Amino acid sequence: LYLYIYYSRKKQEKTPVGGFGERISNAAHNNYRGLIGVIVPVAAFAWQIEKENNALKVKIMWLTMTWFFLTQPVSIPVTGLIPVFVLPMSGVMSTVKTCGCYLTEYVMLLIISSMIVVLLNNSGVDRRICVWLLCSGDSCQYSGKRLVFKASVAAYFLSMFCSRLIVTSTLTQLVTNAITKLDSGRKDPENNPNFITMRNIINNSIQTASSIGSTAFFHTAMVTILFRGAFVEFAPDKKEYPDIFNYLQYSAFAFPLSFVMFLINVSYHMMLINWCLDKGMSASKMEELKSYFDQSQKEIPRRVSLHERLSVLFLIIIILTFFFRWNQWVDSWGEFRRDLDSPEIPRVKDTTVAAIFVIILHVVPKGYGFLQFLDAEKKSELPPLKAESAILWWKFVDNNVNYGYIFLFGACQAITKAARITGLDKEISEGAGAAITGKSWNVGIFIVVLVATLLANLTTSVAACAVWVPFVLCCSVDAPLPWPSKVYVAAMGVGIASSFGFCLPFLYTPAYFCHNTGKVPIGKMIKYNIIAVLICMLCLYFALLIWAPYLFDPDDMGFMPVDAPVPAGATKATTTAAEGGAGGDGGGGGEGGGGAPGL
Repeated sequence: LYLYIYYSRKKQEKTPVGGFGERISNAAHNNYRGLIGVIVPVAAFAWQIEKENNALKVKIMWLTMTWFFLTQPVSIPVTGLIPVFVLPMSGVMSTVKTCGCYLTEYVMLLIISSMIVVLLNNSGVDRRICVWLLCSGDSCQYSGKRLVFKASVAAYFLSMFCSRLIVTSTLTQLVTNAITKLDSGRKDPENNPNFITMRNIINNSIQTASSIGSTAFFHTAMVTILFRGAFVEFAPDKKEYPDIFNYLQYSAFAFPLSFVMFLINVSYHMMLINWCLDKGMSASKMEELKSYFDQSQKEIPRRVSLHERLSVLFLIIIILTFFFRWNQWVDSWGEFRRDLDSPEIPRVKDTTVAAIFVIILHVVPKGYGFLQFLDAEKKSELPPLKAESAILWWKFVDNNVNYGYIFLFGACQAITKAARITGLDKEISEGAGAAITGKSWNVGIFIVVLVATLLANLTTSVAACAVWVPFVLCCSVDAPLPWPSKVYVAAMGVGIASSFGFCLPFLYTPAYFCHNTGKVPIGKMIKYNIIAVLICMLCLYFALLIWAPYLFDPDDMGFMPVDAPVPAGATKATTTAAEGGAGGDGGGGGEGGGGAPGL
């Protein structure tokens, strides 16, 4: 019977494809990113590359990566692997040297600091603070403008110390659920505003405040670590830039800047509520909205756990240790590892400090349950024989650290190093870079910040910084003064401006949660955020011209690379003599020497 029914069932006729032209149009419609993203770079490599011109090979690879970041035929972290096969296959750099760019000091700092960032998220302190701020006040505090203020304050301050993605996701979820329930109730358009518009504006203020707050401290945003690493690695071999971007000095610049941007941004979104909503909320609706937020507060235990207290305590200790590791204003504890030959370069860097605390946080238990085994007098008083987890739980850390962006950090370092080796940096400085350095200092910095902001709204922030900061650094080579000694200002501008990607919802950005969790249409995000982006860009521009030189370089001398610390047990004189004997000028293998030629 079943076989009869199956074979007797009338089969649906399939619509035939209308010829070869329609097949081409279908393929172009469904795979346009892959076609456009791949055909253009392949054509460039085939037609433009020259066998002996290594600088041209690096240039085409650089442009290919930029094209891939903009069109995204493959995921962005995969694009970061392009230098691993292009540079060795084209003979520019060996595989060993290329892969060495993917595990530098600042790549390690990215990984380890990403573990510290989720410390408060791991214990649940961030959610407790989010709910407490949103539920503060009586029912009159639940109007559109008040919610913008409370949600933005929570996003801004928590993103300084926590993962900005988790904070944005938590706040957006709380706001979206509450306002969606409010909108699904009894409609009263004559006495209440459009709740969907109000929800869109509040969620938009959350993601912008979160992005701004993450730039205040070094370890909470990837781009701040990336620009710092690119600047340090740009120094010539066996040279280093002074540690000007230490934690305290950078925060002294970035925190006031971010606070000003935050205040203007919140004021703008509160005015946006007035412009877009023609009516205020009724008292009954505000009371109803308050009840929805109170339900979220009831889900959190009233008593603060020991785990939460320990996580806050250790975070304070970590930040203080970072602050006073090294700076130019007060005596720092990192000075005990300073060399006499290189007094401006500390041996102990932020990566070492972060590694120490990550190990401690994985060792110290989150409670004192193990002490009961020492105090118990009877077996019945013993707690369950179960190991107590540490303050920082590895499984949570492993799930919330974005390891894929290691490839983007490595690609940035590989591009910078390859440009140095092949002489592409000088070509850029004399050619396209002259469009920036050939103008006045103020105009050049404005162009740098403007391009970084545009790229951050066309691709992810880390990808934008990874392709633009090497170009800015290369522009300073043999450029007119003051670019060679003050390129640190431009590099910092690229790093901070790359966080202003508010308009499009790229993955691993707060804007992604604004669009997907907060249900804000892309068109609305672009409409609301154009002014927010301009506000942040102008604030950064004026801070780079006025505040940065006063803070980092009050003597107006600039910063040039100095000798790196010598190996342990050696001195500068013995190191120089060893280099000369091995192949330096006039040494054992140099000009006039008797040994093998130096490499």
